[in-house]
Amino acid sequence: MDNWLTSSEAAARLGVKRATLYSYVSRGLLERAVDLDGRSSRFDPEGVDRLRTRSRNRGDGEVGVLVSSGITQVADGELRVRGRNLIGMSADTRFEGAADWVWGAEPDGQWSQSEEAGDVARRVQDLLPDSAPMIDRLRVAVSVASATDPLRNDLSPSSVRGVGRRVIDLMVDSLPVFAGRRDGDLADRLWCRLAPGRSNARQRAVLNRALVLLLDHGLASSTLGVRVAASVRADPYSAVAAGLGILGGRLHGAASAPVHQIFQEAVTSGDPAGALGEAQRRSGRTPGFGHSIYRRNDPRYSALMESIAGAWATHEHLPLVLTVQSLASERTDAPATIDFALGALTFLAGMRPEAGEAVFAIARTAGWIAHALEEYDEDPLRFRFRARYTGS
Repeated sequence: MDNWLTSSEAAARLGVKRATLYSYVSRGLLERAVDLDGRSSRFDPEGVDRLRTRSRNRGDGEVGVLVSSGITQVADGELRVRGRNLIGMSADTRFEGAADWVWGAEPDGQWSQSEEAGDVARRVQDLLPDSAPMIDRLRVAVSVASATDPLRNDLSPSSVRGVGRRVIDLMVDSLPVFAGRRDGDLADRLWCRLAPGRSNARQRAVLNRALVLLLDHGLASSTLGVRVAASVRADPYSAVAAGLGILGGRLHGAASAPVHQIFQEAVTSGDPAGALGEAQRRSGRTPGFGHSIYRRNDPRYSALMESIAGAWATHEHLPLVLTVQSLASERTDAPATIDFALGALTFLAGMRPEAGEAVFAIARTAGWIAHALEEYDEDPLRFRFRARYTGS
């Protein structure tokens, strides 16, 4: 912390009094660290500068929230979970093992829902129309898991981790089966519910890698919703439900679907550039490109696309996917994101466009459970946003 600012220096840089500086800390807008003397405070100059810039641009509509967390460290081109590089972990770790890691738990082979929850879920899912979106089926699964667990309000770490295993398992089983394996690792079981065609172990390993890469990404919008729910001591099922509600936004968990649709339209028209241009016209942006954190490289994209290119090396449409990626990269400085790679995965595997949202939701549920566990250890009711009245 040699280059960190003293409280006087930070206050001067922000142009405020020291009392105001500490009010920023209490409101979660600024992070402080205790100096070596154990009494005075030090402030990260980058955090101070970000707050100063935000204060000068209050009309940009951004609301900043700073939450201390020991789960995920996100930086441009790097992603670490509990100190481990998530990119490297995704290459050789089963999703179940990665989830146990992010929960700070010993590996547990028991990933199963209760028989009662499974029976109820199957009956309820059978009542839904065939056209019911996958995300709605996942929401129903969470509700059923909650309704059949009389001990859902036990917020002890072991109980919450058990909820995570049961609810993720039930979410996977809530999706209709196409064909193939119905047992094995979670990624294998999920594959036969998303992809109608045959697959090999290498392709299913790509789906497992996507699940691990999507496990957590810091304080994304849905994760903040989960933490707010946990702060009022909502049970973990309710916290997951809060995250699913936010994840359903087309700018969040569903962002891979427009990418998938570009590939479909390019196959139909034989015009990749035209399909990309039409997608840009519809959305006003390039689907699968641009991220608020990654300015140069989304490492999740690079890792997943490398695996996709290897597993589908002989697929007739892989060159089309790479052509679309190249066309988009030539026209924008924004990096390709994992949403682009996820759209490529669902397309090449013959899945529906919405399958990427289901993969995202199931994977991120593990991260939400980790954040709920962390939030349960904080003081309750600590989130209180302040509104500035602008009405008549």
